[in-house]
Amino acid sequence: MIVPRVPKGGAACRSMKPTGSEALRVPEAASWSSATPTAAAASRAWTVAEWLESPYLTRVAFRVAAQFGIPSQDWPDLLQELRLALWKAGPSLTLNVTWVFQTANHKAIDLIRIKRRLREESLVVEEHVVSPNEPDPGLQHLLHARADLLPRRLREFYSLRFREGLSQREIAARLGLCRGSTRCLERRCLRMMKGRLAG
Repeated sequence: MIVPRVPKGGAACRSMKPTGSEALRVPEAASWSSATPTAAAASRAWTVAEWLESPYLTRVAFRVAAQFGIPSQDWPDLLQELRLALWKAGPSLTLNVTWVFQTANHKAIDLIRIKRRLREESLVVEEHVVSPNEPDPGLQHLLHARADLLPRRLREFYSLRFREGLSQREIAARLGLCRGSTRCLERRCLRMMKGRLAG
């Protein structure tokens, strides 16, 4: 830690705050719980491997998720996306906290867009799949018959999602997949069912 030089003149001068580069320095022994997010990483840039092992990465992801209003059950998804972005960057690359925060912001925006798009797509397909006002058994039978023409993996997903009514989280647990893979399966299933409905 750099200690600012105290000019001669007594106690009044000793209370001066450090300025310039001295104000940006942080002791290496700063604890995770007491350091502010920018101060903890401002002391030096970290390699990707150090970021991936640090508990600070989880705090960054969860803080950004809270700022964007992402539901708490989706916070691990944002953390996973952030870890993947870091992993793709390479283990020896040196990064600062600004890059990590910006990447977390971009991943949060992507996650919100994906959720919004899936919600819109599921509303469109649900209008065709199940009409709550007047259920048509003939239409449901036709949809299930068309779903049986899907590839095995999508057919299994369709059965869990639309016949049994399981959530993405429950499907991911049952199939042993991550939530991202489950979202991808739902997107592919909805696209193929839309194509089959139009065809």
